[in-house]
Amino acid sequence: MKASVYIFILLSVLLVADCVAYYHYQISLAGYYSDILLFWLWFLMSLVVIVVFWKKILAKVFLGLMIVALILSIIPMGLPFYTFILSMTSAGLRIDKDLNEKYRGQIVGYGVMVYPWLEVIEKHGLLEKKILECTEMQLEAFRKDKIDVKFETQLNPELKISEAKDLLLRSETDTTIAITIFYGGPNKTITFDLRNNRLISISEK
Repeated sequence: MKASVYIFILLSVLLVADCVAYYHYQISLAGYYSDILLFWLWFLMSLVVIVVFWKKILAKVFLGLMIVALILSIIPMGLPFYTFILSMTSAGLRIDKDLNEKYRGQIVGYGVMVYPWLEVIEKHGLLEKKILECTEMQLEAFRKDKIDVKFETQLNPELKISEAKDLLLRSETDTTIAITIFYGGPNKTITFDLRNNRLISISEK
């Protein structure tokens, strides 16, 4: 019984630390599925603790809070719940590609009001840091002075990030990185300035 509590506390600390590190510094455990695995281990251990200590009032309160959180996520048109399911399962992942020994690229989508977007992650052993993020809105804003849409899903680009078949590292310098979003032709190459994480060029060929 005590072992389950210690494991639960350890997983809780790791989960909170992971969330804080990602929220403030864009740092997380290495790999797309590591954070997902940590969350589901915590969730399963939470159920174990609730069952084992069901006679305790705190176990009932904890279960009640979990149910309330679930209900509250569903009430606003289910958007938070939908985001949670996409981000905590493989459903939100479109492409996961090791670009080289230093970088990993992925295309993910966690909402209904935005298209899937591109992320470039820098590897650091057991940890990794998201250094770049590119959305359809950013690509459109780079091409135009003004965008007359309220939501990203109102955009209708010819080549969406979500339609990519592969991600390739085109080039890399000390200050820039170029990623090719491969569609099978024409393809889109986007270049970023690593010093300020700004998009500096887009080419299609």
